[in-house]
Amino acid sequence: MEKSQKKYIKGMVFAALFAALTAAVSPIKIPLGFTPVPITLQTLMVLLSGAVLGSRLGALSQFLYVLVGALGLPVFAGGGSGLGALLGPSGGYLISYPFAAFITGKMIEKKKLNFFLKYASFVLALLLVLIVFADFTLKLGIIKLWDAASKSYLPMASMISSTQRLLFIVISIAIIFIILAAVFYLKKTKLFSTDAILAMFAGTIIIYLFGSIWGKAVTGLPWSAIFVGWVLPFIVGDTIKLLAAAYIAKNIDIRRYLK
Repeated sequence: MEKSQKKYIKGMVFAALFAALTAAVSPIKIPLGFTPVPITLQTLMVLLSGAVLGSRLGALSQFLYVLVGALGLPVFAGGGSGLGALLGPSGGYLISYPFAAFITGKMIEKKKLNFFLKYASFVLALLLVLIVFADFTLKLGIIKLWDAASKSYLPMASMISSTQRLLFIVISIAIIFIILAAVFYLKKTKLFSTDAILAMFAGTIIIYLFGSIWGKAVTGLPWSAIFVGWVLPFIVGDTIKLLAAAYIAKNIDIRRYLK
């Protein structure tokens, strides 16, 4: 068998393996009462597939995952499957997986990407957090939620008590401090690649964009409500998963088996 054929077969095997791994973590699902989008571990495998397999094989692995789920195998979050899951309010996230894996892999492969492209996704994620923080603390009224009593959208900041607002601020600062401390420690000990972290932020933004745009199209909710239900609850958790994926990618070298 020629070397190119062996490399092709190895690539298909690893792509299928990561599709299976993504399916394996899909039963882990934490529903949130205010949004149809649950907390899952699938995005960790999406980012990891792009980082360790590269752009093309990473995208292929996630395409296979979405395909087998669309064909009826119960591999989506919580055992979901079929076109109904893809066409539902959270279907945009599933559709985004091959694209997110591709972008993650491509940004790692192209190490000479300019400064703006490398840090744009990280800055955008930070900006989203700052907008929420400012809205809560200064009562800017940017983010609005549906109020059943008045049958209208009201500023989210006006719908919570002063105690809840203070608790949110304290918890937010603590979480941000912990994440920054973890990033600093991991960077200092060289347990992950900065390029991988930035690439995974870009992949995460792709997931948010697809998920939000699809959610908006299906539900017709205003963008502020989409942000609250489709993006905001997942930023901290996705950052933690991103760091975990970057650490794993740094410490395993699958690509050497693909040569």
